Amino acid sequence: MSTGAANAVSILSEQLRELIRAQVPAAQNIEVTNLSPLTAGNTRNAWSFDARWDENGITQTAGCVMLRKAEAGQLETPLIPEFEVIRALGGTGVPIPRALWIDPEGKWVERPAFVLERVAGTSDFPALLRPEGAAISRGVAEHLVEVAARLHTVDWQALGLGFLPATSVKTAAAQQVEYWESLFRRHRMEPHPMIVGAFIWLKEHQPVADRITIVHGDFRYGNLLYEGKRINALLDWEMVHLGDPVEDLTWAYRALWSPASVMPLEEFVERYSKLSGIPVHPHNLIYYRLFNEMKHTIISLTGAKSFNDGRTRNIVIADRAATVTSYLIQFLDWLPEPRVRAAL
Repeated sequence: MSTGAANAVSILSEQLRELIRAQVPAAQNIEVTNLSPLTAGNTRNAWSFDARWDENGITQTAGCVMLRKAEAGQLETPLIPEFEVIRALGGTGVPIPRALWIDPEGKWVERPAFVLERVAGTSDFPALLRPEGAAISRGVAEHLVEVAARLHTVDWQALGLGFLPATSVKTAAAQQVEYWESLFRRHRMEPHPMIVGAFIWLKEHQPVADRITIVHGDFRYGNLLYEGKRINALLDWEMVHLGDPVEDLTWAYRALWSPASVMPLEEFVERYSKLSGIPVHPHNLIYYRLFNEMKHTIISLTGAKSFNDGRTRNIVIADRAATVTSYLIQFLDWLPEPRVRAAL
């Protein structure tokens, strides 16, 4: 480790000690060890560390992961709702890391951040997509159905998640379309008439949700920690909201990470409905497949705009706009009305 990197680790260690001291007033003799960066995401930078402190005469220890906001990226969402949802889901049966501490304004660790308990497992989703990983992938997919069913049947009102924007079965789709269209207008760098046309179609064909549930928003391979065929934790709750649970199901089956080779979408949906009691109507299914292509399109444009504006140096997202064409092609391929497809 270079001198500069060692100094940065030393400074961050002290900052984390101050954070723990502020969050756990009775803590004494606080130690932060084994601090090291994990693979950085596009919206959060992750650090792993071990914490030890004495509290009321008892020694406490915790393996931790700090998620700190990146400079800018593909998503620019507040931390507090994400952290509070994670905290509220503890004990519900949804595999989730335990929420520990939050620094919502970056008072202690320079940028807004929160700390979760470290969970064992790997998030290596490319391994699940390789032919040699099919048996494990099938087991993970089977567990993913169970996780989806559990998440979408949690009584979110009883958990006190009223701080999430309210919606209804009739307005859930409209609110999500409005949100992502507003980001498109803010972050586009050229006209994109095809995207404008796609949003028009989405506004004209909005389905009614069967019910309103917690929607993870980024529910897929890659955002979970698994060991063998079991999922230990569902990660990355930046896009959590209340809405139509079908949004999560179709996001999980986008081409970039889809488990379709080991479990077709039809089987996933059938298993899900049996476990959750939530019907998945064909119109809702195709609608959210189309919506999610637009959603990922806007995520990509946001990342490209962040780099273009110099708000991030993350070279990984510099060319995200180049991915948009493939998402638009998929949108057109799934579009059910041939005349509308031809007009677009």
